[in-house]
Amino acid sequence: MSKGLQDHSLAEKLENAIKQLGFWYRISIIIVLVGLASLSGIISMSQFYFHDEIAKYGQIQEIFIQDKNITVLAFLPYSEEIFPAEGIVSLYITQVWLMYGNGVVIALLSFLFVWVTYRGKAHTQEFESIEQQFIRQSYLVNFETSVPEGTTKVEKILNEAIHVFPALKEVQRKAKLKQTKIPYKLAQKYNGETIDGIVSTKKGDFIVKFYEKTVSESDLINLVKILSKSRDKIFRVLCVAPDYEEDLQSNKLVEIMDKIPKYFKLDLIFEEEHGYSMLWID
Repeated sequence: MSKGLQDHSLAEKLENAIKQLGFWYRISIIIVLVGLASLSGIISMSQFYFHDEIAKYGQIQEIFIQDKNITVLAFLPYSEEIFPAEGIVSLYITQVWLMYGNGVVIALLSFLFVWVTYRGKAHTQEFESIEQQFIRQSYLVNFETSVPEGTTKVEKILNEAIHVFPALKEVQRKAKLKQTKIPYKLAQKYNGETIDGIVSTKKGDFIVKFYEKTVSESDLINLVKILSKSRDKIFRVLCVAPDYEEDLQSNKLVEIMDKIPKYFKLDLIFEEEHGYSMLWID
């Protein structure tokens, strides 16, 4: 993300990213259209010159071969001298130009592919950065300033998480159409470890794991190892506990979380008497 946008609000950053994405998209479409038009023009010119040269010395007609009962295309020359040297050279030059033209078009489209890929990655990273900031803000607003609603622990935290993650919101929207609650699985076993709640989303499984003790670094490593062995894709894991060991609440937390090998996001949450507070947002 450019330095000039770092002081802007999230809304301004998002608006700028959308504008840039729209601009580069229009440029890409124009380049693609130019490339296709060029290729079409080259092919059309090649066919025109080829047929024009052929027509000078004869014509192509369909001939029915009665013995074999088939129809074939044949070139019928106007004279015995079918192709003089000039005609052969002319056709050769036409084909050379065709190859050069195709090379230019291929190079143009290759450049377009590389360019769009590069720009696409840059904008994707920008949107991901903005999304992470929104998630952090939503976490703070929803988890730390509201009283969770629900009849069970899993239901309470999912009702809060719905307002943070669009993937869960989509699941809830579909459930409302069926006049049901958000579907989730309870007390699922993962290689002997009990997982309290799982919601299946398009991005993967959204998992909630509750602890009734002080969570240590080894607990997190063990949880990640167990979940990583699952064949199901995991989107995010919420680790909820009443307390965490001192190292996890110190300036060592960043180093500890960074060195735990995982492909999914892992958030650490304090479970308090009347709600939750965040320790780590991945």
